[in-house]
Amino acid sequence: MSRILVTGIEGFAGGHLARQLTSAGHEVIGLHWADAQPGLPAQLHRGDICDFDATRALLEATKPDGIIHLAGLSSVALSESHQMTTYEVNALGTLKLLEAVRQLQSKCRVILISSADVYGRANVGRPLNEDLPSLPLSPYALSKHMTAEAGRFYHRAFGLDVVILRPFSHTGPGQTAAFVFPKVARAIVQIERGAAEPVIAMGNLEVRRDYTDVRDVVRAYALALEHCAGGETYNVTSGKPVVIKESVDYLCSLARVPVQVRSSAVEFRPHDIPLLTGDPSRFMAATGWKPEIPFTQTLSDLLEYYRSL
Repeated sequence: MSRILVTGIEGFAGGHLARQLTSAGHEVIGLHWADAQPGLPAQLHRGDICDFDATRALLEATKPDGIIHLAGLSSVALSESHQMTTYEVNALGTLKLLEAVRQLQSKCRVILISSADVYGRANVGRPLNEDLPSLPLSPYALSKHMTAEAGRFYHRAFGLDVVILRPFSHTGPGQTAAFVFPKVARAIVQIERGAAEPVIAMGNLEVRRDYTDVRDVVRAYALALEHCAGGETYNVTSGKPVVIKESVDYLCSLARVPVQVRSSAVEFRPHDIPLLTGDPSRFMAATGWKPEIPFTQTLSDLLEYYRSL
């Protein structure tokens, strides 16, 4: 059994990850800033990743064998209007975590969760691999680029055992309606209950994205603890892009009442990338991982989650 610290355990992926790690026999310690989900299989500690002294004290007290760093702001849209907060939490928070590990001379493995958004428009039109340059276009993407650079620096300069993962888009039960498919799922449920008009206003639905079920993604995070090489960067993705409109239409086909979707210019994002698809072969070769949950099942489970609320 290993002791694993999950920062940001209250977030969308955090709960799924806690359950995944526990089922694999690990002891889970969770750092949370907002209220955590009830019943999480973890020893919970409330704190702020930007509070260096508190983070250092937590590491000293719990002595984790591994850290999976999820804490941060994860919305591209929100980063546009909260730029400094995004940089402070995502970039500076990561630096403080790494510095705490260094000061304590901990030998724990640190899994930093970056993002495919760091690629920007580089080589758009073909699967992106880890050797391509980072050309971030949003404050969120820049903050995640900074996160990865901090991890590389601490590995190179101080020998910290840092692995950088670049997950592409993922969704599933528990994701907030700040993201496209949960937004549609919640709207469908409101329409089914007669609480909203049967029209959903959306942004640009013609973009294409890789999508993976969050439960497959957290399984990848757990595998990275044991199988990835320190100092390396890995894409975590299905490698199978979907047109957002087709998946939105599929969700609407599961609705119990008629639903219309309309694109609205006010919903468009200024830095939307037309196609974002990745090459997961490096991570698959290192870990043997591959996605197992069909995306239609992901969408169905997401809709049932919103119906259960």
